[in-house]
Amino acid sequence: MNGSTGIEAFGILVVCTGNICRSPLGEQLLRSRLDSVHGIEVQSAGLDAVVGAPMDSSSAQWSRRFGGDPTTAVGQQLERSQIDASSLVLTMTVGQRDELVRRFPSAMLRTFTLAEFATVLPLVVEGGGPVQAGEIPAAVRRCVQQRYRAELTPEDDVVDPIGADPEVHERAARHIDVLIRGIVEVLDGA
Repeated sequence: MNGSTGIEAFGILVVCTGNICRSPLGEQLLRSRLDSVHGIEVQSAGLDAVVGAPMDSSSAQWSRRFGGDPTTAVGQQLERSQIDASSLVLTMTVGQRDELVRRFPSAMLRTFTLAEFATVLPLVVEGGGPVQAGEIPAAVRRCVQQRYRAELTPEDDVVDPIGADPEVHERAARHIDVLIRGIVEVLDGA
């Protein structure tokens, strides 16, 4: 329970591979854009994290540019306790989603790629949003039932920018930004 509001926390976990580029960027953008929504807690982790490493400097620059705060970001390995505490898990690629569910089968019904969730969420919410605070868990359940409507292609995966040229970092950051904006447009009334 969230002590100050009396409503149960809705945990969002954003996952990528190393947890130093894409997932911390997604976490920071979700957190900054959903800061007025009580009861939502956002964190990130990596399937094979660079534990303790700071956020990649290019990704951190894009986070600041889009309104995030990368100052305390450090690579963190995905743990079962994070999965258990999360109501929604978002990965950057289909491969990561599948690997996460293989490792943590209990997360299957609340794990989506970022693109998949951003595509399906507006389809299952009456009028396209906004969702009321207590309706978010039900919206996630409806997304599970309708995930086939996402019709994902390889271009929907957020490219891994680690060690890549600045253009790849920009492409990944802008892709994440667009997807997060779509999710927030539906959830911002919560």
